[in-house]
Amino acid sequence: MQQDRIEKEKHLSKHAINILINHAIFQFGGSLSIIFVNLYLWRLTNSLWVNGIYNLVAILSQAGTTFFIGKMSKRKGRTTIYRYGIVMTALFYLFIVIVQEQIVTYYYWFALLRGIAQGLYWVAYFTIVHEVSSDHNRHRYLGWNQMVMGTTNLIAPALAGFVIELFTGLTGYVIIFSIAFLMFFIVTLRSFQMVRESIRHRNYYMKYLGLIVKRERRFISALAGWLVIGFPQGILMYMTPILIYSIFEDEAVVGYLNAGFLAVSIFVSFIFSRFANIQDTKRYLWIAAIGFLLAGSFLTWEIAMWSVIFFMITQNMVKPIQANAYAAYYFHWINRIPLKTEFRVESIVLRETIINLGRGLGIILFMIFSSGIDTKTVAFVIIGSMAIQLFLPMLITDKEDA
Repeated sequence: MQQDRIEKEKHLSKHAINILINHAIFQFGGSLSIIFVNLYLWRLTNSLWVNGIYNLVAILSQAGTTFFIGKMSKRKGRTTIYRYGIVMTALFYLFIVIVQEQIVTYYYWFALLRGIAQGLYWVAYFTIVHEVSSDHNRHRYLGWNQMVMGTTNLIAPALAGFVIELFTGLTGYVIIFSIAFLMFFIVTLRSFQMVRESIRHRNYYMKYLGLIVKRERRFISALAGWLVIGFPQGILMYMTPILIYSIFEDEAVVGYLNAGFLAVSIFVSFIFSRFANIQDTKRYLWIAAIGFLLAGSFLTWEIAMWSVIFFMITQNMVKPIQANAYAAYYFHWINRIPLKTEFRVESIVLRETIINLGRGLGIILFMIFSSGIDTKTVAFVIIGSMAIQLFLPMLITDKEDA
């Protein structure tokens, strides 16, 4: 009887499933287009500097939006902020379709719009995730979430690469951005079907962060972990598609390879969601950190087809292990700190702000080397960022945490 009750607690609610479906459509639109925005800029400018500045502005504006939007999220409600994020993302792609190659002139503004939209969406989404899941079924939700993201990331880039190859010049890019806009428009309409939450607690408690840390000092380590996780993501979010394209010079291949790599992530996410538990977090993070280091080591041999493929396969094997394990661990912390769920929005704001600062630091480091970059520089910058992941399991200090 006890076992039946536990199994029932692991089931996802209808609302949780609806959020997953909405997120799947959102991710499909993003996966269809986001790597090709970077390639679009690369094809127009052939400049790592332009790509770097675009991503840096987007990430820092996302971090700033995340930090300052928390109070509004509590007062207006997560559903409203969630909808704002979707609408602004739709506008981002609509404007690209309108200006097309003139994006090079306005790329700072596009980066700013994208950053604000992403800041709004992810603060609201992760807060909603905590609300629709519990310690009993959170690994299951996050596992399904990772599989949903992986599946959309599997199909969408391959489809986008195929479509782009059908057309000459940059016409295929504009078609893909138009389809992305349509996806976000659909998500916007679906968001109005969501029941708006009742707002019982409008107070914003970020001013109490100092007191919370004083009471529970280990929470600082939990926050610092997001900086570590974000650091390599900043580099890889735009360097990976450029790296693949520079070797194959074919957008379709970029899409197909991304699909293959993400198939690996989906499989690992599925297996991980079946057996993972919060007590073994530290072990999972060590496995992931060593895997990331191994992935980067392939590139130090040479930047070639075989090394890039091995690098991508290995990091896509360990990425979902790290992401799911640390997200569940952090959500568990929300239930332990003073104020508990009353500090939920603030905890998500801190998570998103810090991980984006980590991404920004990663991009800044990479841009320092970008003017005189060569294949060896790329390899050692990447493996250096991967080595930083070894600090992550060290931030979990005792068995109770793990």
